[in-house]
Amino acid sequence: MLANIRKDLFEAKKTHDLVRSNLLSTLLGEAMAVGKNAGNRETTPEEVMQIIRKFMKNIDETIAILTGDGKACDKEKAERTILEGYLPKQLTAEELAKVIDDIVATLPEKSPKAMGQVMAKLKELYAGRYDGKLASQLVKEKLV
Repeated sequence: MLANIRKDLFEAKKTHDLVRSNLLSTLLGEAMAVGKNAGNRETTPEEVMQIIRKFMKNIDETIAILTGDGKACDKEKAERTILEGYLPKQLTAEELAKVIDDIVATLPEKSPKAMGQVMAKLKELYAGRYDGKLASQLVKEKLV
């Protein structure tokens, strides 16, 4: 994943795309720092995705503030779109509910005690591709 970001950063600099170049430069720096700070190793793809999600959360907050103030937020929306391209396609709420139904159907006991099993299986199959808060809520509803 870091190699893709480096390659895209190089292309952005070559084409003088300042928004992409600045964003990817900052992203790459933060991503590399995680690995260096954890024993001078390469940052894992999961860690990079975590950083991208953090960037997106910050951008979403900025967009909300700017929109609330009636200001333009085109740059922030462009940055968000760039970052989305590095993450795997997220499951929709309907897709997530279907996956959870399928997992719950395989359980011998369908009680709230099985929540950990369902969440573990969900993470094993779809790590990083769903909203954890929504998944937790849906699992609780299914295991009543």
